[in-house]
Parts: sequence; C-alpha cells; structure tokens
Amino acid sequence: MNTQLVKHKTLQLITLIVSINFNIAVVFLLIASVVSAAGSTAIFDNNVDLYGALASNLRLMLVYLTLSQFSVYCFCSYSQNYRPLMAVGLFWLTLMGAIDFYGMVNQIAIDVNYNWLFLYLGVSNLLYGGLSIVQSRYLREDSNGQ
Repeated sequence: MNTQLVKHKTLQLITLIVSINFNIAVVFLLIASVVSAAGSTAIFDNNVDLYGALASNLRLMLVYLTLSQFSVYCFCSYSQNYRPLMAVGLFWLTLMGAIDFYGMVNQIAIDVNYNWLFLYLGVSNLLYGGLSIVQSRYLREDSNGQ
C-alpha cells in the first residue's frame, strides 16, 4: 500500500517536471522562431555567410517547423494521446544531422545553436510522449491491482 503511494507520488512529480519542461521547450521554439523570422541574430547567427535566397531559408524553415510542432501538439491535446510526440522528437533529433548536411551542401556555416535547439526539442518531445506510455501502463496496472 505504502509502496503504491510512493510510486504514484513519484510519477506525479516526474509528470509535472516533464510537462513543465515540454511547455517551456514549445514556448522557447515559438520565441526563437519569431525572433529569427524578424531578422534578429539574438538566438541564431543567420547573417554571416547567407545571401540571396539562402538568407531566408533557415528562418522560414524554423517557422514551418514551429507550425508543425503546434499542429501536432494541438492534435495530441485534442485526442488526449501524446504518443505521436515521440515521432516528432525523433524528427527533431534527425534534423540535427540534416541541418549540418544542408550547410555542407550549400557551403555555408550553420549556427551551432540550431543543433542545441533541435536536441532540446527532440528530448523534450520524446520524454513527454514517452511519459504518456508510462502513465497508461501505470494506470492499467493500478486498475488491475484493485
């Protein structure tokens, strides 16, 4: 009985921490996207080697990715199923290599802060999506045990 209470409180604490972190990550993505789209170099240094059409590619990419993140998050909130966020997390992690490849192909230096942002978002999405699996299993075990 006491062990069950400790498990429940621990899961609640972990859920709270992961949820707060995920929401901070999404808000930070929104801020980074708006700041970058406005042309500021406060977060990403996009103006060093970028010229012509390349100057707007990374900014526009970040806006599209932000809209995609919000769309998936809204879908998950509506359906009360956060597992698809795990796929989004893997996608963010994949983008770390993809943006390096983009810079290599276009022979431009890509700000390392993109990789840090993608890593943070990827891990946050994976944890938040994975937490829904843990919670559903815990609730299933809890309901079977009673």
